[in-house]
Amino acid sequence: MIPAAQATEPGARAERQEASSPSADADLARKRKWFRAWEQNKQDELNEGREARKYYHDKQWTDAEKRKLAGRGQQATVRNRIKRKIDFLVGIEQRMRRDPKAYPRTPRHEAEADTATAGLRFVCDQSHWPKISSEAMHDGLVDGTGVCFIGIEKDDPKITEVPVDRWFYDPRAVKPDFSDARFCGLHLWLDTDEAKERWPDKAKEIEDMMEASGSSSTTSIIEQDREQQWGDFENRRVRVVEFWEQRPYNGALNDSTAMTPAASLPVTGWYYCYFSGDVLLEAGWSPYRSLEGEPDCPYVAWSPYIDEKGTRYGLVRTMKSIQDEINHSSSKLLHRMTTRQFFYKDGAVEDPDEFARQIARPDGKIRISPHAEWGKDIGFVDDNIRMQGEAERHGMALAEMENYGPNPGLVGQGEGVDGASGRALLAQRDSGMTELSPVFERHRDWKLRVYRTIWARIRQAWTAERWIRVTDDEDSVQFVQLNGYSLDPMTGQISGQNVVADIDVDIMLDEGPDTITMNEELLQTLSQLSSVQPQLWKVFIELSNSPQKDKLFKMLDEAHQAMQPPPDPAIEMKGQELQARMQELQIKGEQDARKSQIDMAKAETDLQIANANLKLKELDIYQKQVEFEGNRALKVLDLQMRRQPEAQQEAVHG
Repeated sequence: MIPAAQATEPGARAERQEASSPSADADLARKRKWFRAWEQNKQDELNEGREARKYYHDKQWTDAEKRKLAGRGQQATVRNRIKRKIDFLVGIEQRMRRDPKAYPRTPRHEAEADTATAGLRFVCDQSHWPKISSEAMHDGLVDGTGVCFIGIEKDDPKITEVPVDRWFYDPRAVKPDFSDARFCGLHLWLDTDEAKERWPDKAKEIEDMMEASGSSSTTSIIEQDREQQWGDFENRRVRVVEFWEQRPYNGALNDSTAMTPAASLPVTGWYYCYFSGDVLLEAGWSPYRSLEGEPDCPYVAWSPYIDEKGTRYGLVRTMKSIQDEINHSSSKLLHRMTTRQFFYKDGAVEDPDEFARQIARPDGKIRISPHAEWGKDIGFVDDNIRMQGEAERHGMALAEMENYGPNPGLVGQGEGVDGASGRALLAQRDSGMTELSPVFERHRDWKLRVYRTIWARIRQAWTAERWIRVTDDEDSVQFVQLNGYSLDPMTGQISGQNVVADIDVDIMLDEGPDTITMNEELLQTLSQLSSVQPQLWKVFIELSNSPQKDKLFKMLDEAHQAMQPPPDPAIEMKGQELQARMQELQIKGEQDARKSQIDMAKAETDLQIANANLKLKELDIYQKQVEFEGNRALKVLDLQMRRQPEAQQEAVHG
């Protein structure tokens, strides 16, 4: 499992808390008590899950039953129909699997919805999501619980399988999606040296705990299945509990249009810790964030069935008694067919035990006394009626098992399958899925919760610029930029493109039709197009459910061109001449147009020159007028200055 401390958000580190205060000791004691409560209250569920795994792996007889059968010379026959049913349902889930798709919540995020879809599918491809989904489906059908871990590794969201036999949860949780669970986590066995390397500051406490406890560490029922694989290394391991719980959270939340808790309800976040016995190894708020911004739990789980006591179980519980009846009746039938009951009078055979062994052999040699009469003194007991009853009992058990779960409609072996269209096969399969609808609906809800958690991890981890593939078409591979920033030359402001943290979308499952069945129906439709006018072929394809309509249109155009007869050389020559003539006319027209443009440009230039000359003449006249006025003013001033002395003399003599 990915350690929480190593899967933190970029640029952050999970805090560590020392168990040095009385409150911390009391908090650790509470968590240890809750973990023990799960062990005690869920023993029946753990035993049932362990038994279900044994039934799946052909271990369907107890040791006591095997000894009893061996004592009577009877074979412990196993006709494992449970494994076939489980594997078939997992295969149905694989065929019904749908890719995630993002839908915008607001009109301004409509363009980014495809980018969010590409990001989700990129993470699923990198994490090998189909394999994890199938494993979770298998665990749910067998053990009664399927779970996965969604964290961040090397700045990328990461989905990881979780061993269901190592996962624990709040025993009071009774909802299939575990939404009412207050705590959950993993209990792991680590080598002592590995634990010291991971928590070097707790190395001395781990060593002291091992010396004090010796080999008295608690081992749950799960360890009984693996004690031989671990062998003598039991005393060199330490049991570590990864504990996650909900706590009141007062930190900041993100602004989102997603549904949030009512204002009157307290906001809770997930807090984790690692402890072993009385030693607190590590603790802190979850390094992962939900879409609303509070610390999030990385585990997403589901259960197909929950009984009235809150025990989670899978399909094996229902099929177990039927499987036992098949095994017991098959073993008894085989034993009855290989052994015969006989009656005899004293003296009819020398050794009755040897006689019994000989009649059981295909090449046995039967020897009776000369005076014994077959059928009167010695003979076989007629038990055909009992054999027939046993065979009918075995057949009824097989029929009951076959009718449970995948029925003929789901398998595709019902009436009217031959020659049926793809849509008819889908309708028949859907009718066969009615009995198992609750199981697949809960698994579908689990996948939706996984996709939404992945989107929360994407928004948290992808803060830097990156490129992802956005198309599955191998002939036109395209990539889109995430978190791209550029400077707008018009406004001078920085604008972002496909900023993941600002994209607000709804995650749904793409409810497309089954590809294989729809392709079969499309092939049948195309084979019938010969009776339709070629002009309507594209109309039929457009109305179909084909996901590659453009490719089909292109193929039709290419085929139509290939079917056209070769052109007549004379007509082709005449067409070439006509095309050459048209090119000459086009060139001449272009030349005339250019000449007209040149003449117009020349006329416009001449007009501009004439206007300029006129302006120059006006400026020359204005300049001469200014010079004339200036000269006139100078002469007037000179005349005035000449007359001024004469006026002064006249004033003196006067």
